[in-house]
Amino acid sequence: MNKYYSVASLLFLFVGLSVARAQTYLASAPAPAGEATTRKPAYLRLGLGTTYDINGGYRCGRLSVEYAPMLTHHFGLASRIVGVLGKPTNRFERQVPHQEYKAGYLEQEAVFYPFGADKKVLFGVGAGGFLGYYKKSTYSYLSLVSGKLTDYQLAAYEGFHGGYLLSLNLDVAVGTAQRWRVGLRSSVQNGTGGNTTSPTHSLTIARRL
Repeated sequence: MNKYYSVASLLFLFVGLSVARAQTYLASAPAPAGEATTRKPAYLRLGLGTTYDINGGYRCGRLSVEYAPMLTHHFGLASRIVGVLGKPTNRFERQVPHQEYKAGYLEQEAVFYPFGADKKVLFGVGAGGFLGYYKKSTYSYLSLVSGKLTDYQLAAYEGFHGGYLLSLNLDVAVGTAQRWRVGLRSSVQNGTGGNTTSPTHSLTIARRL
């Protein structure tokens, strides 16, 4: 249990540092000559989607909360806390008891907006890294006869997992004030241990702060 508290504290510390760094940048960045100083927008974004367990064996649910400040007209940051939870969907594996995967991650990205960050339809390309902790309850041995479970040996794995990620982001402003955005986010994570490459897909909703 102490391991999970340590990881959670680390994730919140990283996000806090990222937010403070972004706010310091926004407050200190000089305005271009001849232009009035304007505050760059920042977004609080919720994502709900799917990913895979660390071995790529089955899909899991993915929930994320993100703070995303715009640094310039074409660049922004995305600091994200992610929770993952899932169980096997294969009808044979589902016969084995105590099968579950859960993980918590911090993701930090720099996002490039090639068409600008002031559009109603916003497209961004992100690159960054992730760090987290996972626990997988699984089996080391499984025996089936005529599709029915006859024998098994349970196993459990846990540890830190980290690496880099690349993402595509697309969202659309809603309403005349354009304070809300809905969109899609897809990413590929490549990390150490277990499954080296894992795709993720999420629906997102964001509010401008």
